[in-house]
Amino acid sequence: MSYSEILALSRQAAAGGLAPWFDARLKAQIDAGLFLGEDRLAQVRDRITRQLADYRTQAGVGTAVLGMSGGVDSALTAALFKQAGWRVIGFTLPIHQNPVETERGVEACEALGLEHFHLDLSPEYEAMVAGLGRVDEAMPGSDDTPARTRRGNLRARLRMITLYDQAHRFGGVVASTDNFSELGAGFWTLHGDVGDLAPVQGLIKSWEIPWLAREVGVPEKTWRAKPTDGLGIGAGDEAQIGATYLEWDITVFAIAEALQQDPQITVAGLADALDMGGDDHARRILGTVLARLRMTWHKRVNPIRFDHPLADRFALIDRTDEALFRPPVLRQQEAAHDHQRI
Repeated sequence: MSYSEILALSRQAAAGGLAPWFDARLKAQIDAGLFLGEDRLAQVRDRITRQLADYRTQAGVGTAVLGMSGGVDSALTAALFKQAGWRVIGFTLPIHQNPVETERGVEACEALGLEHFHLDLSPEYEAMVAGLGRVDEAMPGSDDTPARTRRGNLRARLRMITLYDQAHRFGGVVASTDNFSELGAGFWTLHGDVGDLAPVQGLIKSWEIPWLAREVGVPEKTWRAKPTDGLGIGAGDEAQIGATYLEWDITVFAIAEALQQDPQITVAGLADALDMGGDDHARRILGTVLARLRMTWHKRVNPIRFDHPLADRFALIDRTDEALFRPPVLRQQEAAHDHQRI
């Protein structure tokens, strides 16, 4: 791994490189091992594949369905399931989609040896938008951001309805394709993007996702493609987020480091704690990252469960599942997490 390769794979080099604070932070984070080297990434890939294989045999389910959007996340997820011995069925589910994106999804299915089904959901989407227009006249035609976001969420949820129906048809599970960067940015739709198994959710979008995709045989035009949500909300992921994925990942790691050093730090004190000085671009991106984390935290704890007066009942069910039904690979994972918390 090299600094220049991270810039290239993340598309940051084509965007003009990094501002001074980001440049210095990335180099420090590489030295600290936060941006994983190639050997470590290969180990991560192998462990994910083993866990998927273990789950397949222990849970008695061997079919995964997923939406092949034409993006790198879905292609990498499909490849990992395939390498783990799963039957993988990819669905291209365009809704007024850019045909180039759908073509990439089809190409990835062919390159990875997946079964493939194509279903244009545009008519169903139009019917749903028209139906909601009966209670909200602005819904079908408004071009403001909230309305576009709502229509985008409809697209995601219609696709997930389809995928869960097909998972039931084939006796399988729905594969989640969201990554760690999107998880933090809240760049996903509740009950629209998250499925049953999430093998790439711990991987950052800027570097680890495209590197692994390249290594497992995802077509080059897919792992090099500009990230888009496919929902018609805005002009690409990074334009909506307000930062490049590399800037996002560097900033999230930096915030975590600052909190580790001073758990009492406040939002107002972060820029100074991170030594941003007069780097106005870095300060603006920090504000953008904090704003997105603030407005999406609830999605990461969904469904929200209060401290119920009968909360011990939840533990009762959990202990029963743990002792009698939960596959060993999940028990091992939870034990590892408990050990890390100690």
